[in-house]
Amino acid sequence: MVRSTPWFPAGPEVYRGRMPSAGLAWQTLSDPGALALVDAESGRAAALGRPHPTDLPMVQIVDLERLTGGWLSPASRHQSERHLHEQADADPEHTMRGLCWLMAMWAVAVHLRTGWQPTAIVGSLRISGIWRGIDAPESERVWEAVAERIRVGVLAALTGDTATVIRFQECLRSPPGITSILLDYALRMISDLHVLMLDHDIDPREMAGTLALYTVDPQDPSTACFRPLT
Repeated sequence: MVRSTPWFPAGPEVYRGRMPSAGLAWQTLSDPGALALVDAESGRAAALGRPHPTDLPMVQIVDLERLTGGWLSPASRHQSERHLHEQADADPEHTMRGLCWLMAMWAVAVHLRTGWQPTAIVGSLRISGIWRGIDAPESERVWEAVAERIRVGVLAALTGDTATVIRFQECLRSPPGITSILLDYALRMISDLHVLMLDHDIDPREMAGTLALYTVDPQDPSTACFRPLT
């Protein structure tokens, strides 16, 4: 199971500069590959940075953010889901890692508003549905195992921990064809996380797009994407 551990190492200090936000305030940093996301209500802040382009291209994350936003809208859900499955078929690892990266970013935003540690938010993610309950214990065990694979992916994106990253890569490769199943249930978890954000008056729209617009690719592939500033 995912354990609640320190979520990321300390980062640089914030300096002045405001940019368009997705429900929170963006500020520039001395690191050109990252922005600070600041919650004015709580005073908490975190640095959000691009992944290294050889690891996970930012353009792909932005595209997944667009498709995920379309999936969350009933009017465009069917078309967006079809495109997501096409991406997963063509590039299963980057598609799932990109979705998990988005969920990690959203978990950080919820942390800034609530103080709830991002690793704890990740650990709380479940696959909701009618299968849960005492009448279907075997089904619950199966889908909990699926949910755990997705939580591992989000935790890998959040922390950059090498062992967790390798574990998630293994989760994507075995058994064959698992990615399509993981995608369907990752979207359910994304929907629940989206509701959690809205419950706390956080607008998640175009957060990755804003980060992409005002930052550049990092030079160091070991630079963490998510770092606390307060």
